[in-house]
Amino acid sequence: MDRQQVQMPSNVVSSLDTLSAFKSMWPGLKSHTLQSLVEVKLARGPDVDAHNAASDTKTLQELVAFTLEEHLDDGFLNFLACV
Repeated sequence: MDRQQVQMPSNVVSSLDTLSAFKSMWPGLKSHTLQSLVEVKLARGPDVDAHNAASDTKTLQELVAFTLEEHLDDGFLNFLACV
């Protein structure tokens, strides 16, 4: 189960709580909302499509890719393996 106590479907092999991961990677940020991370880390303005599942998923994918690139050399992949 994840932090929201939702049972994962049997065909899901693995999952990652990105909120916990982002809080661990950037503990000094005032906010870890998706919108805040987009503004601070991706240097983009407010997302007009926020809270749209398809748009949020694409934005989260971009943020994870950015995080991987930013932390590739400092053990981020080892961190992901432990989450």
